[in-house]
Amino acid sequence: MKRLSVLLPLVLLTALSMSAWGAQQPAQDLPIVTGEHWVASSLEQKRAFLFGVGNVLEIDQAMAGDNYEKLRGISIIPVLLEGLSGVAIAEMVEKVDAHYANNPDEINRPVIEVLYIELALPRLAS
Repeated sequence: MKRLSVLLPLVLLTALSMSAWGAQQPAQDLPIVTGEHWVASSLEQKRAFLFGVGNVLEIDQAMAGDNYEKLRGISIIPVLLEGLSGVAIAEMVEKVDAHYANNPDEINRPVIEVLYIELALPRLAS
């Protein structure tokens, strides 16, 4: 009987733990950051997002190594890296802010698309 009194609390604790774990929401995919997210974000969050994008671009370029040139035409990475080169984070924030302020109908447009089409491509064309 003593064994049962020791095992019962362990079984109950395990059952409660399992039910709580099973009730958690499944992990969701990372959201695509849109203008809706952007305009609701603080300056620090906007800057952190842009730093993160920059880091991913730099890492991808480094990983491509000698194959970097092969990315042209099949990846947005060369356009973003070269088109945003020399642009300060503060300027990017200003331009993305201005884009969404001037185009409220594009609030669902991804920020990365705005960076690519509205900021990087025009700089490469000039």
